[in-house]
Amino acid sequence: MNYKIKTIGKGSPKIAIVGCVHGDEIMGQKVIKELKKIKLKKGSLTFIIANPKALAKKKRFIKKDLNRCFPGRKKGNFEEKLACELNKILKSFDLVIDVHATNSDLGKIIGITKLDNKMKQFLKLIPIKNVALFSKKLFGSGELIRSAKPGVTFDYGPNKSGKNYKKALTDLKIILRNLGFISGKKKIFKMKNFYRFFGSYNVPKNFTQNKQLKELQLIRKGQLIGSANKKNIYSNKTFYPLFLGKGSYEKTLSLMAKEEKIKL
Repeated sequence: MNYKIKTIGKGSPKIAIVGCVHGDEIMGQKVIKELKKIKLKKGSLTFIIANPKALAKKKRFIKKDLNRCFPGRKKGNFEEKLACELNKILKSFDLVIDVHATNSDLGKIIGITKLDNKMKQFLKLIPIKNVALFSKKLFGSGELIRSAKPGVTFDYGPNKSGKNYKKALTDLKIILRNLGFISGKKKIFKMKNFYRFFGSYNVPKNFTQNKQLKELQLIRKGQLIGSANKKNIYSNKTFYPLFLGKGSYEKTLSLMAKEEKIKL
């Protein structure tokens, strides 16, 4: 077994909380350590440290990004084999929550891959306002939460070191309270902002971002987004950005989204 797993409580409903899909995102480990101490009124919580080997090395991955490897391959590289192992167990849970951290200054955001009635009801229990809908083509359909029914990601920034873990811990306890897993007053959160992410905005190798750009703040076509090789670069699209600056993917300004009007 290439992952670490521990369960508290018994029976259904069954929730899995996953951390350290990326080994340089320490937050998940800290959150799981604290949640292991809680007393449940019902159901069971299973805690999964997804990639302990990468965590030990404080690297995002060993061979390939684990969150691009699902459903995995039995005879693949390290992460592909790991994804294959995890894929078998994730389908057994009523809900999978995947905790992530980023160096981007995005505050916090929920990530989902589908928005059916079941997911709409669950979103009302989450004290996070911004919701990212990830299209299948965005990451090649290899994300961990696509192996769950349903699955959500929680992303917190800035800082991958786990500095913000108390924010995630507070949010998860509110959700567990709303689901009746732990004692306390329930609260509903209907107000959400939905963004459908459809691609990445690619930039040259020596690109320097315009520091005035902000997460999920509309970038308009023709707006200055940065410079490269002593030349200003202007956007050729209008979109909402996610994962700017220190949290951006290689050779990209950010992910791109359109805002959607959806009622819960």
